[in-house]
Amino acid sequence: MQKALVTGANGFAGSHLVRLLLERGWKVLGVTNDLSLDTGLVPGAGEFALKELDIGDRQGLLSLLAEFRPESVFHLAAVTQLELDRGALEELYRVNVLGTQNLLLSILEAKLEPVVLVTGSSASYGSSQGVGGQALTEECLPAPETPYGASKLAQEVLADTLGRGAGLGVVRTRAFNHTGPGESRRMACSAFASQVAECELEGKDAVRVGNLDSCRDYCDVRDVVRAYLLAATSGEPGELYNVCSGTAVSMRSILELLVSMSKTKIRIETDPGRFRPGDVSYQRGDGSKIERALGWRPEIPLERTLSDLLDYWRGRLEAERLEHEGRSTERRKRE
Repeated sequence: MQKALVTGANGFAGSHLVRLLLERGWKVLGVTNDLSLDTGLVPGAGEFALKELDIGDRQGLLSLLAEFRPESVFHLAAVTQLELDRGALEELYRVNVLGTQNLLLSILEAKLEPVVLVTGSSASYGSSQGVGGQALTEECLPAPETPYGASKLAQEVLADTLGRGAGLGVVRTRAFNHTGPGESRRMACSAFASQVAECELEGKDAVRVGNLDSCRDYCDVRDVVRAYLLAATSGEPGELYNVCSGTAVSMRSILELLVSMSKTKIRIETDPGRFRPGDVSYQRGDGSKIERALGWRPEIPLERTLSDLLDYWRGRLEAERLEHEGRSTERRKRE
């Protein structure tokens, strides 16, 4: 039985990856800095354990690695906040860059030789407008437009440098936008879907949104974690692989598709307060390298992804409503 360590294991992509690994017969040890985070997707049974540990905890990581001795390490732990204040930026780099450094150095100190998958982001590229709106290949010069994108680029360069210098088998991916069940409502597609589900549940008639003119390259998260597994098991150390659909879709078309799936009539209202600084206007990836080298291509159509995302929010909001009603009933009984 192959053993995998997954950082960020109860996050959005992490929980889907854990499920995939368990389905394939792996033994998985998940690491998280927040056990309270629950996407409802991490399985509670099987060869899986979840441990609370900060990615910056050197001694904790060393002890965990020495005991578990993973053959593969999937590094998904990351901070995604976009705020520009000092505290947020310090945490961004502490986790994304220094946390990655701590993980890799701890692997070396434990004298292990796992394959290490470092999951980067298309935010490292910035907008495709810089190359005439063409699809971004792995050879394109990165030009991040947000602190998050800059932190992920720094993480990626650090991992590659340490990997080559110390003989670690580091494989890197740059995933473009991905969505699906379990995604936080802080992200655009999930924010749309949760509002549509809320309109159905509470009888509201409008969703409030930010910039709908930007175009992004979207994949289903379940396709993305399948690419992660392929990259870790069949990818070449030192290589970088885009994970993308190769198609750019507008946020307006995504929202309109979600609204069309609704059981009620819904209006779309633009809220300037929801526009985000540094928002990439157009981005499209070129996935020919990963398809050629590993045989990966996205399989789940966007319509199914969005339908599953909307159903996820319908179920989650209904469960939250019932839980709230149950607490209210219990409180009235006590009174």
